[in-house]
Amino acid sequence: MIHLNLIEAAERSSLMENVNPVHVTDIRSAKGKSKSKLLTIGLAAAFVVVAFSCFLSVFGVPVPLQGALPPAYLDLIGAEDPSQKALTLSAGQTTTAGGVLEAEAAAERAVMKMREAMTVQQVVKEINPKALYNNSRTSFESYLPLEKISYQRMAAAQFLTFLTTATPDDVGFSDCVFQSPNYFYIRGVAAKPTSQRNFLERVKAVSTDFRTPPLPENAPATDITAFGMFNVSNPNLGAVTSFVKSAEVAEEIKALKALATNSKVDVKGLDKPVVEDFGVYKRYTYTAVANSDFPELQRFATAIMESPVRMGVQKMELVLAKRDLQSSLQFVMFVVP
Repeated sequence: MIHLNLIEAAERSSLMENVNPVHVTDIRSAKGKSKSKLLTIGLAAAFVVVAFSCFLSVFGVPVPLQGALPPAYLDLIGAEDPSQKALTLSAGQTTTAGGVLEAEAAAERAVMKMREAMTVQQVVKEINPKALYNNSRTSFESYLPLEKISYQRMAAAQFLTFLTTATPDDVGFSDCVFQSPNYFYIRGVAAKPTSQRNFLERVKAVSTDFRTPPLPENAPATDITAFGMFNVSNPNLGAVTSFVKSAEVAEEIKALKALATNSKVDVKGLDKPVVEDFGVYKRYTYTAVANSDFPELQRFATAIMESPVRMGVQKMELVLAKRDLQSSLQFVMFVVP
């Protein structure tokens, strides 16, 4: 019995030793830890707000947030919202897109109104004459009207002079076209293949984009067909310096007819021009017909180039009609009131 009681006592003693001790919660310490966590969270939030505000004040409001932030907050941190600015300019618009569009329209109207209120002197001050008159003009399309007339006169004379000197005696033309500024088409025949080759080589030497299309099977070996752009050398763009006034048109036509008569060229059809109105000036185009040999026509073109007649040769088309050479000529004149 005593032995059993000792065993029970030992068991109870071991059980008492294995019981976990009871911990008593310190309420004051727990409250301190809670306050510390809240303070940390608050400081972190304040840091995020300050950092975000600094970003907005430096880089502006990003596109996804435009129109979403209060204007008072943006004014406080010194940030700009383009959408809010557009809304202010548009006088009461309530949407970002509408504000931007209305602001752009208002700005355009303001510029137009300012332009309309400018005096002639103010407009002239804004114009740089060098940009209008001192720019490089290297192509026919960029020439001024009177420069085009000067170029046409010289181009026609140079082309006919070249054909006169470069064409062998045994080469004849059935068609010959020269059109402003320097396009040509030649069709003819040579008596010998050597004459054909020599003539084509001479034309090629003074041409750009020179071409000779393939001959048909039934064409003679001495057939001549060529086209391209004739190289006009040293054109005097200042040969014509003034427009023709309306009261001077008749005298200008009379002077042209006198040049034709002196060159033994019979010109008809200078009575009814086609008139095109360009506002500042008008373009008179005359289509005339001339019957003459090639040398007389060449002298006529040279006489026009060397004369004070203010007319350009826009197109020449020479066709062999039976045994005579018939020419269709287009003359151009720029007329002012």
